[in-house]
Amino acid sequence: MGLDKDSRYGSILIGVGAGLARWIMLTLGWTWKTRVVAGQQYLDALLAKPRAVILSFWHNRLFLSGPFVYKSLLGKGLPITLLASQSRDGELVTRVCKRWGIHTVRGSASRGGLQAMRAIHRAIKRQQSSPIMIPDGPRGPLYYFKPGVVVLAQMSQAPILPYGIAARKFWSLESWDRIVVPRPFTDVAVVIGEPQLVSRELSSEQLETERQRLEEMLNDLTRQAEAAVGAADVARRPSR
Repeated sequence: MGLDKDSRYGSILIGVGAGLARWIMLTLGWTWKTRVVAGQQYLDALLAKPRAVILSFWHNRLFLSGPFVYKSLLGKGLPITLLASQSRDGELVTRVCKRWGIHTVRGSASRGGLQAMRAIHRAIKRQQSSPIMIPDGPRGPLYYFKPGVVVLAQMSQAPILPYGIAARKFWSLESWDRIVVPRPFTDVAVVIGEPQLVSRELSSEQLETERQRLEEMLNDLTRQAEAAVGAADVARRPSR
């Protein structure tokens, strides 16, 4: 059975939006003055001996992270997988990723979560593909490191590679997380943390302690990146 008119129009609009989003992201990204201010050795080690890692950063840095991941990892041959929600926004993200050659898995904690985690686990084990797992996505709470990322790391034994990223000048959108859109030609700083391996031997209580530790670590990396470019946390800024 074919799609109804509204579905066809919706699909066309998402396709146009995906192309526009990719163009904007790459065009803006090429103007940003991006530098890794700490942790370059972890990136160099990964590229010298490629393996699957779980890339983690906060949800409001998604737009900001796109060009960095594209140029520093995907563009240098590291396979990438992204978990995208089953919403319309997730469809837009999926189409943008397809144009970049990033494999996507559809699902979330509330819809298709178990199947999505299994698919990501297979991508890690069979393709040595590094998943992007945004610990406070897709709906928050903001800056809360959800346990699913920790469990995936424990099951797959792929280390979590956390990083903070920040822009000196940016717009913030009226979304739940005030997503960051850096302005043209602004400075962007990246602080990469040491890869974190989660032991198979941890109990449920120990996993919660590990989750809290990783949350604090990612917050600290993000604050370091913000300090490097003299930017305040977007979540504490008034709307403009």
